[in-house]
Amino acid sequence: MPWLLMRTTARILGSLMYLLPGPRKLVRANIRAAMPELPPKEVDRIAGSSFDHLMWNLLEYVWCVRNESRIRRCCYVEESTREIFLKAAGEKEQVIFVNPHLGSWEISGLMTPFYTNLRLAAIAKPMKNPYLNSMLNSGNRESTSGVKIIFSKGAMRSSLQALREGWSIGTLIDQNTRVRDGGVFVNFFGLPVPSSTAPAVLKSFCDQKGIPCQIYFACTLRTGDGKLAGRAWPLKKSFDRYNSHTEVLQELMERSEELIRQNPEQYLWMYRRFQYIPDEATQEQLNRYPWYAIRPGKKFFRKTSEKKSGTGSNGETGA
Repeated sequence: MPWLLMRTTARILGSLMYLLPGPRKLVRANIRAAMPELPPKEVDRIAGSSFDHLMWNLLEYVWCVRNESRIRRCCYVEESTREIFLKAAGEKEQVIFVNPHLGSWEISGLMTPFYTNLRLAAIAKPMKNPYLNSMLNSGNRESTSGVKIIFSKGAMRSSLQALREGWSIGTLIDQNTRVRDGGVFVNFFGLPVPSSTAPAVLKSFCDQKGIPCQIYFACTLRTGDGKLAGRAWPLKKSFDRYNSHTEVLQELMERSEELIRQNPEQYLWMYRRFQYIPDEATQEQLNRYPWYAIRPGKKFFRKTSEKKSGTGSNGETGA
C-alpha cells in the first residue's frame, strides 16, 4: 500500500488498541510508575500516542523490508554517526549496539547494514505466534543483506561466535533479565529493575581475545517530519575505567531514561518493565511499583537449590 495509507491504517489500529482495557491499564500504570509527577491528562495523552506509534512502527517495518527505496523514504542515519560506523566497518572493528524499545528498534536492524556496511547479528526473543515470529524475526529480518538473528536462548555463546566471525551485535537493553541469566538490578526512573550485563560481558570478551570492538548506545527516533533518524553515542569514558559491568549498564540505562523522558510517546510502555521488586527496595519505591509487580522467587536468582549449587548465604556461587 502507499505510505500515506499505511500511516492512516496505523493510526486506526492504534486507536482501536487503546480501547482495549487490558493494554490501556498496563500502559497507564507503567507511565505513572516511571513519571509519577505527570498529571492524569498527560498520562492519557502519552498512552494514546504510544499505541499509535507502536502500530506505525510495526507496519512501517514490514513496509520497508526488502525494499531499499522505502528505507530511504522512511529513515536515515545522522551523518556524523554514519561516518563513525563506516570507518569501523572499513577497519573491521565490531560494534555492540545497545538499543532501548524506543523509537523504531526494528527499523534500526534494517538501517545498520544498509547505511553503515556493518554486518549485524541482532539478539531477539522468539515469539510464541509462529507467523509473527517469522514476520518480525527470522523470516523478514534475515532477508535483509547483512542481518542475522540470534535467539535469546543460548544468545551469549552465539554472540561470542558471531563476534569472532566479524559480526557486530545488536541487543535490547530494557528487558527483564533474571539474575541467574546474567541480570543485575539497576536504577531506571528511580526504580530498581533487572537488566542484562551482556554488552559489557561481550566487550570484555573482545578485549581478552584482541577483537577490536566498541559499545555504542543507539536509537532510531522519529523526527518532526515523520522520518526516523538513527543516532549513536559512545560510552562516556574508556571501557577499562569502569569499575564493573554493572556500572557500564547503569550508564546505558541513564542514557535510555534521558531519551525516553524527551520522547515518551515513542517508548514501548506495553511491557511489564517494573515487574520485579528487589528486597532492598525502599518504602517510597514500593509505593511506586505498578499493580503487576512481584517479589521474585529463588529461581529468579539461581537455577538449583543452595545445597546442589553450593550457594552461600549471600547468594554467590563458588564458581
